[in-house]
Amino acid sequence: MSAAVPRTFRRESRLFLWVALFLILFLNLLTLFFFRRAVDWGSESIERRASEILRRLPIDQPGAGGGGSLGRVALERDIVYVATYDARGRRVRTLGGEIDAPDALTTAVPAPGKIAIAWRSSPILVVATTPVPGGYLSIAVDPGPGAALRPLARSLTLVVPIAGAALVVLAGFYLRSLLSPYDRLLAAADRAPLPVPAVPGTHAEPGDEREFLIERFESTIAALKEKERELKARADDLETGARLLSRNLPTGVLSVAADETVVELNESGQEILKLSGNLHGRRYQEAFETIPEFRDSIGEVLSERKPVGRREIRWVSAGESRSFGVTVTPAEGADGRFLGVLALFTDLTEMRKLEARMALTRHLSELGQVSAGAAHEFRNAAAAIDGFADLALRSPGRAAEHLKAIRREAQEMSRVTSDFLLFARPEKFARERVDLDGVASAAVAETETAFPGVVVRLHGPFPAVSGSEVLLRRALVNLLRNAVEATPPARRGEPEAIRLDGSSRDGEILMAVADRGEGVEASRRDEIFLPFYSTKPRGSGFGLAIVARIAELHGGTVEVGARKDGGALFTLRLPEAAPSLRHPPASPAPSPG
Repeated sequence: MSAAVPRTFRRESRLFLWVALFLILFLNLLTLFFFRRAVDWGSESIERRASEILRRLPIDQPGAGGGGSLGRVALERDIVYVATYDARGRRVRTLGGEIDAPDALTTAVPAPGKIAIAWRSSPILVVATTPVPGGYLSIAVDPGPGAALRPLARSLTLVVPIAGAALVVLAGFYLRSLLSPYDRLLAAADRAPLPVPAVPGTHAEPGDEREFLIERFESTIAALKEKERELKARADDLETGARLLSRNLPTGVLSVAADETVVELNESGQEILKLSGNLHGRRYQEAFETIPEFRDSIGEVLSERKPVGRREIRWVSAGESRSFGVTVTPAEGADGRFLGVLALFTDLTEMRKLEARMALTRHLSELGQVSAGAAHEFRNAAAAIDGFADLALRSPGRAAEHLKAIRREAQEMSRVTSDFLLFARPEKFARERVDLDGVASAAVAETETAFPGVVVRLHGPFPAVSGSEVLLRRALVNLLRNAVEATPPARRGEPEAIRLDGSSRDGEILMAVADRGEGVEASRRDEIFLPFYSTKPRGSGFGLAIVARIAELHGGTVEVGARKDGGALFTLRLPEAAPSLRHPPASPAPSPG
């Protein structure tokens, strides 16, 4: 604490505590003194009465007369017994009520003309003895209830001073700790802001610690109120800015509370989702019933409290196919408390329409190139067939050999025609749940059958996707066939020469096919997916082009890279299935009976 903090109250407090403590001790000792004096006065009164009774009795021989006087004394209310003893202190005679005198003298032997007094504890009696001719005369007097205070007075005489001394020592040790919270309060008040003076430039120093604390407390309250006004103004500004930003954002913003009710949906979000009216307070399941994929994404984050990455939602509104990209994240407070979910989404409908038109334009352009390539292939095959037919006519003896060549060229024309039709006009399909585990296993089995001795290593999870099982199997077969043909025959038997690995990352399903070939140069990686581009002696150039086309139809991509330990790595990327398609519907329970 600084020197400016007053110390008067602490000094007054210490002085008051010490004075109060010593005053209490003084009053206790004074009370004990008077109590002890009262007990002693009572004891002395009983002893004087016993002495007066002995002085009034006639002094006879212990065994002689005087029995009448002794009998009258023994009949008094507070006399317990009267006894005579011989010169050796042995009892000669006893008179009394319920208690007999002891057989031997219980007091000290008194000197001639003196009286000896003794107190017995059980029962409490005052015994007085005086010498008589030939022996001693003793009487026992009942001191009454007040005699019980004698041992208590002796105990208090010892205990009270010791307790007072202990209290002084403890007060000295703990007085500092008693004032420690107050010292901490003063130290905190010393760091509080100074009060604003009524006259600028002047500040009166408080003369007392209590005034100091009150001033600092009032200045702290005033500062807190000022900060509260500032924070409230900032909060109002931030709330206004947030509302303006949310209202004018082209992106949809949705917040759902932990109790599954809609908190807010901005105007852009209502426009994107084609919803109207106030959704505040409604349950999200009811509000977004017409958009099941969006509803399921919100429910997934509410239940698992894990963010859902960028996901594209497609649905039909008023007969029009629409789509938007959404990211859903859990919202937590500063204390880690779960508040609900926040969804940000962007309308992709027009972008997808533009992409479709661009894809159509690109596809028509590619189709023109493919048509030219197909015409070239057909022209070559037709020329070969015509040449072999002419040779067969000229050399009838070798007609069978030329007919085989003609058949081989016709089969090649049929394969090119099938690939051309698949690339130019792929079959239309209704999206359904496709189990990639079964697709991958079937593609591996078909490849191992076509290439005896080749073993394809299958590894990793293959989650379900939405698409066509036939087209996806054709894409994997083409990639595996390409990997086997790119791998030299001498290396096809190596362990894991051909691999098919499945994985899931950031909302995508990845299927990677690796080989042990020479790899693909970086400059050629964009060309190998074009139709009729092939480095193989008898390749048509349609295999990888068909894979790219199938990936595009499923909203995915295919890319090529280098394998870490040598070779090429083709990766087919597909979007994850919607939550409603990830798990097959449960089989209905059999009807009873």
